Amino acid sequence: MRLLVLGGHDRMRARVKELSKRYGVNIKFINQETQQNIDNALACADWVIVFTSLVGHNMVRLAKDYAKDRCIFCHSHGVCSLEREIKRLVKNEESSIDI
Repeated sequence: MRLLVLGGHDRMRARVKELSKRYGVNIKFINQETQQNIDNALACADWVIVFTSLVGHNMVRLAKDYAKDRCIFCHSHGVCSLEREIKRLVKNEESSIDI
């Protein structure tokens, strides 16, 4: 599964790599400072998690335009919130495979 995280502080980058390894998910992290190639990242992602309090309106609009129903808007912006969403996505993916 390819996951794109929009928003977050730079110090979150190390934790994102750790979560990626722990759950076996390919996670790309983009924040305000590193928003180059955002169009390609949005087009390739299976799911997009947007930390609404840490991104600009333009990034939210791009996420809605590209990802549509694959967007998850998260109003809290901590690592725990990110991990909770990743767990939920992984669990849903595993249950859909078992059926």
